[in-house]
Amino acid sequence: MKRRSVGMAAAILSAALCAAAMAPAGETAGDEPRAVRRAGRGDAALAEYLGLTEQQQASWRALREQRREEMAPLVEEGKTLRARLREAIRTASPDPTAVGEATLALEAHRRKVRARHEAFQGKLESLLSPEQKEKLEAFEAARRTLGEGRDGRRGLRPGRRVALD
Repeated sequence: MKRRSVGMAAAILSAALCAAAMAPAGETAGDEPRAVRRAGRGDAALAEYLGLTEQQQASWRALREQRREEMAPLVEEGKTLRARLREAIRTASPDPTAVGEATLALEAHRRKVRARHEAFQGKLESLLSPEQKEKLEAFEAARRTLGEGRDGRRGLRPGRRVALD
């Protein structure tokens, strides 16, 4: 990707994030977690940026809800597998076989989650027009470009500098 297009993608992402931050909360319940409210505003800003029709937005929401329901058991399985690995490592004298098995089980789980995520992305992209797909690719490229900082965290944070040239 050319340097200029990366800068353009970063500018687009910044605009979308600003729009998401300034967007009204809408009709969200006051007892929803802040992350849920933020995700809704971000989704609305992304939908506006992509120019989604009402039908596309409804399909997008339905797919996200379906994914949330499908992923719930995988999230719990992941928590169990990570706890099992922690227990195997933190024993007084860790058994290499138990640690290895727990690590391999966790990696297999990660692959399963990644495959589900890629299938979900494919379904979402199937709803988009070619122009919308191009915009989404630019958005995702900008998100990857902003990427991880030296501290390993992702995204924009106070004090984080991003070159837009």
